[in-house]
Amino acid sequence: MSVRDRWLDPIILGHNAFFGVNHLSAEAGNRTAQQFQDPTRIIELVRFCSQLGVSAMMMSTHDRAGSIARLLHDDTELRDSVSLYALVPYIAKYVRHANEKGLVNVLVDQLSGGHAVTGKVKAMVRGSVGFLRGDVEAMLLSLVDLELAVFQGLNLKVVFLHDTLTDLAIGWKLSHLLKRFAEHVATKHGARAGFCTKNVPALLTTCRDAGLEHPLIMAAVNKVGFQVNPSLPDLEKSLGSEDLDLVAMSTLAAGYLKPEEAFAYLASVPQLRSLVIGASSPRHAEETFAAARRHLPHKNT
Repeated sequence: MSVRDRWLDPIILGHNAFFGVNHLSAEAGNRTAQQFQDPTRIIELVRFCSQLGVSAMMMSTHDRAGSIARLLHDDTELRDSVSLYALVPYIAKYVRHANEKGLVNVLVDQLSGGHAVTGKVKAMVRGSVGFLRGDVEAMLLSLVDLELAVFQGLNLKVVFLHDTLTDLAIGWKLSHLLKRFAEHVATKHGARAGFCTKNVPALLTTCRDAGLEHPLIMAAVNKVGFQVNPSLPDLEKSLGSEDLDLVAMSTLAAGYLKPEEAFAYLASVPQLRSLVIGASSPRHAEETFAAARRHLPHKNT
């Protein structure tokens, strides 16, 4: 079986709560960040979710990803049973440091510390912004290798390209970059490649231009159109007419929707294969997973 045909987990435990990300309330995000400051608390919740039949988790290359990955690796039961869906690169890290020293210098610092970097890439990132754009493929693939090193020895199932870079490739008409990323992830890391985006219709057009068949796409999908671009009707139209595997995130619209209402809507969404569902406690996980399974039994959840 090729990595492209590899089975997707119907429910993926989201990681936003672990890192204090809340799109509606910074205060609520800070509370969950404090709650999971100790990475062993995260592992405890992952173990509980695994007992509920959810043995997949989303994980960005956040600064704390290394400590979480090490704990997973040291737990032989979880190491063998939990599938990772990586989201790379961790854009916030680069944006934060770019404000201090400039984007090109940040890339030099990151890539110079990695064994995967070549002299060509070092020279490229030290060059002009125009040259950086011209050889962005070499830079991106080296950066992906560097960031995925933290998950070595774990069950890496899917590698998603962060929506910032996916949508930048769409805007710059770099369809070949997406295809090269997909090929690299499959051959170098033995995982399926996916693309996170804020504009599914535009990404589907770019995938067709690149010759990428049956792409794996992660995007916000919810009843109220929260973070859905260009509009919810446009998204629904594209999902009804295109060949893709869809991973839905922001399904509860950052807490605006109740699980019952949110999942009742998602039951009618074509091409839906997986849901990313965040949880801040065992009770929260149990209740939300149960609601998803009530409304989407045909999705094998």
